Amino acid sequence: MAIDKKFIEQLKSKNEIVDVVSAYCQLERRGGSYWARCPLPGHMEKTPSFSVNQAGQFFKCFGCQRGGDVISFIMEVENLNYIEAIRFLANRAGMEMPADTTVDDARINEAKKQKETSLAILLAAAKFYVENLYSKAGAPYLDYMIKRGFSVKTLRSFGIGASLDYRSLPEHLLSLGYSYEDMERCGVVSKSADGRYTDFEAKRLIVPIIDNIGNVIAFGGRVIEKVDFGKYKNTRETAVFVKNRCLYNVNNMKALRREKGALPYVIMVEGYMDVIALSEAGFKNVVASMGTSLTVEQARLLQRYTDTVIISYDGDAAGQHATFRGLQILKDAGLDVKVVSLPDGLDPDELIKARGAAAYEKLIGEALPLIDYKLKVVGERFDLKSVDGRRKYVENALRVIAESDKDFEKEELLKKVSEKSRITYETLKRDLDKAPEKRESNKVLYETEEISSALEKAERFILYSHVFSKSYATEDIGSFEFSSAMRSEIASYVAKEVALNGKVVPATVCDALGTDYIDELNGIFNFGDGVPESSRQKYYIDSVRVVKKRSLESQIVDLQNYFNELIDLDERKSVLLVLGKKIAELNGLK
Repeated sequence: MAIDKKFIEQLKSKNEIVDVVSAYCQLERRGGSYWARCPLPGHMEKTPSFSVNQAGQFFKCFGCQRGGDVISFIMEVENLNYIEAIRFLANRAGMEMPADTTVDDARINEAKKQKETSLAILLAAAKFYVENLYSKAGAPYLDYMIKRGFSVKTLRSFGIGASLDYRSLPEHLLSLGYSYEDMERCGVVSKSADGRYTDFEAKRLIVPIIDNIGNVIAFGGRVIEKVDFGKYKNTRETAVFVKNRCLYNVNNMKALRREKGALPYVIMVEGYMDVIALSEAGFKNVVASMGTSLTVEQARLLQRYTDTVIISYDGDAAGQHATFRGLQILKDAGLDVKVVSLPDGLDPDELIKARGAAAYEKLIGEALPLIDYKLKVVGERFDLKSVDGRRKYVENALRVIAESDKDFEKEELLKKVSEKSRITYETLKRDLDKAPEKRESNKVLYETEEISSALEKAERFILYSHVFSKSYATEDIGSFEFSSAMRSEIASYVAKEVALNGKVVPATVCDALGTDYIDELNGIFNFGDGVPESSRQKYYIDSVRVVKKRSLESQIVDLQNYFNELIDLDERKSVLLVLGKKIAELNGLK
């Protein structure tokens, strides 16, 4: 039985988040939020990036990316579990804990027991897979890896194994006393439509994924024959395996650090096969992001072992795009980031096989600092033989250079751009100094608009107005089509609350939707607070026009495409009639 919802609401109302947080750090009000240097364990910073939103009753640190409500804050800052944090806040507010709390304590103990069982099953499965690889039936898998140049010593060091069929693993685990329910919970089996349980990684080469404290938490499977479906298959996410918080081979980084001290650098590759291949070639300090976009959690994990990360993703366009995604995350975490440019669309494994370990080591030594790499990419995007190409190159290069906070570095980079563009250093320096606040280098590489567009601003202000039940917010919130799924979900919640209770309580929105919505809610609340009170009614009317205009334009394009595909004259007339009405409606908004 969970703690009563009304008790939690009362607990939060008596533990106003600004009051609670102010006991741990000095908060300064800016607009609708309070800011401070992050007080959470493990995060030291010079510039305040920790925000507390009083209206929404949630916190968010834009440095370490942690956020949540007042209970989450106490859990983080006091290192308490959920029930312990509730007790802490109840004592602070002079409230008695509900009688059924012991049930929740029992639930926590049950969750701990389930986690221990999951880890035991995963370890047993890993050992079973290894035995399979060296059995007679596993010969095709072992031969495949040996032909790819891997030694048995390397395979054993990484715990490489094989799944030979669909049933032997679940039967083996049953014989050890584990239930199908426990197996399914940790992701090693899947249940078919007819109720049978089978090995989730059946008939694949198996790579165990091990966390930083040495637990097997998941598996990566690879088919060794040519197939029409995907070659790779990871264990689904479970209570012990959250993919974007893990790095493949991080367990060996811990062992290396223990043996050699802080590592001079760690090489980051995309897949586990690259890690194993590089290890075979003598490069031990390598981890893989397993194909996911890099996250703050992964960056923080890397910080435990090194100050420098060398990105070595595939040399093809997709690999380069993946490189772009990870750059800023790592830099913002305080890591020194360098990038290896792999030639001819090769991945690290292919490069070593084609040119040898020495060639790869040379590339590592030539890895470009992040800012130099960005300039290199910018230089490759534009035709410098044309006036327009040179202009665009200079504009984008200056955005990159403005990111540097070191004057001597800016000077050296400006000299490079001057030489490449044939524009004088003095001219470039003047342009750089004109509008430094506009130089956002992320925009160059990602080629997406990071700042809020007019549409995003309009959608956020509409949501702000309805969340806070403003008198001028007269439109039906359910009539809007929002451009993001997250804003659509917020709108749906607002509509439901208004239908049930007549209004929305802003402090409950984050609780209801979850911490994944904190960034968006923070943007909505802060943007709305930033619009002067005297201008809000007009801004709302203008925002409604912007959102409805975008929706109608999208509908018109769809109708036009549909009309062009039709052959039947009656159907074309019918669509044309609807199209005309939509165009008239759009013209009425202009």
